[in-house]
Amino acid sequence: MEFSWISDLDSSRSVEPCCDPATLALAGTLLGDGPLRWAIATAEGVTQHIISNVPEDPSGPAPFETLRRGVEAMVLTCLCALVDGQEAAYAVPADGVDTIRDCVHRGIPLDRMLRGIRVGHAFLHRALRDGAPDGEMPAKITEALFEQVDRLTGELAEVYVAERDRWEVSEEGARWRTVEAIVAGEHPDPVTAERMLDYALDRYHVALILWREGAADTGTTTADLLAADLLAACGGESLLRVGGHARTVWVWIGFGAWPSSGLSWPPGLPTGWRAAAGPPSYGSAGMRRSHLGARRAARIAETMPAEGGVCDYGDVRTACLLTADAEHARWYMDETLGPLGAADDWSGQLRDTLRCYLASGRSLKTTAAQLGVARNTVAYRVKRAEELLGSSDVVDQLEVRLALEIRRFADVLEARPLAEPDGSPGALRQMYVKGELAL
Repeated sequence: MEFSWISDLDSSRSVEPCCDPATLALAGTLLGDGPLRWAIATAEGVTQHIISNVPEDPSGPAPFETLRRGVEAMVLTCLCALVDGQEAAYAVPADGVDTIRDCVHRGIPLDRMLRGIRVGHAFLHRALRDGAPDGEMPAKITEALFEQVDRLTGELAEVYVAERDRWEVSEEGARWRTVEAIVAGEHPDPVTAERMLDYALDRYHVALILWREGAADTGTTTADLLAADLLAACGGESLLRVGGHARTVWVWIGFGAWPSSGLSWPPGLPTGWRAAAGPPSYGSAGMRRSHLGARRAARIAETMPAEGGVCDYGDVRTACLLTADAEHARWYMDETLGPLGAADDWSGQLRDTLRCYLASGRSLKTTAAQLGVARNTVAYRVKRAEELLGSSDVVDQLEVRLALEIRRFADVLEARPLAEPDGSPGALRQMYVKGELAL
């Protein structure tokens, strides 16, 4: 049977599924464990391929997960249709619909969205061909795949047009376009903007970015409840919440006076939620400043444990600055640290010890207390670190301290470059459209 070999597909890569559990369960029953693993791993590859070949698609954590959920659901549906027979109806899963709606909200044009579908299907076709006996795709499967992509593009185009028409006239869309203009550096009429947003601009603002992660939404906490909890925790006076992108919410908390005593955030967040906060700043320009700071902090938050609570820009601003130019930061780090930058656990201990030692003003006692080790251990590690650096006066080198801070958040260097609004009309939308960390 031309389709029977699909049941032999499998993947050695372990990829955590992310689509709707009902879609996953149905596909698992029909396909079996091996093909299910193959489909999930292949869907991740499809997602990366779309991002690489269609720059208008997202690359940040929240929109990436939205795209991956849609792709995974559609790959599973596609494989199930092949197993059922090529005449099986192609029903677009809910996760796929959510992905298309997210494209509308981020301003991705219809033709680019359709291009992404074609690119993704081409990748899937090649993956199936490589998994076929002797690497030769049966003609019947090729025909079935082409029929499926025709149905898919037609149905998703209808979803796109319907959502675009709704979004353009909705109050939700108008609110989103207003904050989009503010963050892009434009200057909407303040009276009109305040009326539209129901939020005063002439005050101090702290921006937050909230996003959901994981295979599915967990718990009972909504974005509204989380935003209200954060408002109460930091002592703010007013709240603006705008949710324009799937699984991502933008929040501003207003203060009548500068929060000079600092901000207090909860020690942890509800399961499945992540958050990053920008610095306090004043007026509509301050809304932009704080939001961009939160965006920078969000990049750092992705490299940190989820249990850490809100990632505050004030705590990571040095790392934000040092990793803004990822390629240059990587060069600087590698050239400065040399062997000390190795990825093994022992080198990591040496770096942590040296970083604390330099930050404490070269105090063995303080460093030992911070790390919970003996002073002799600190002295030994510092000596070994100096030997790896090839410098006996490392404690006087600012460059080493900077390189150690970069190495501490080295994972963020693997993210795509962070574009900034240039102040021209529609700059923020263009920023999203160019594959940015669209939070």
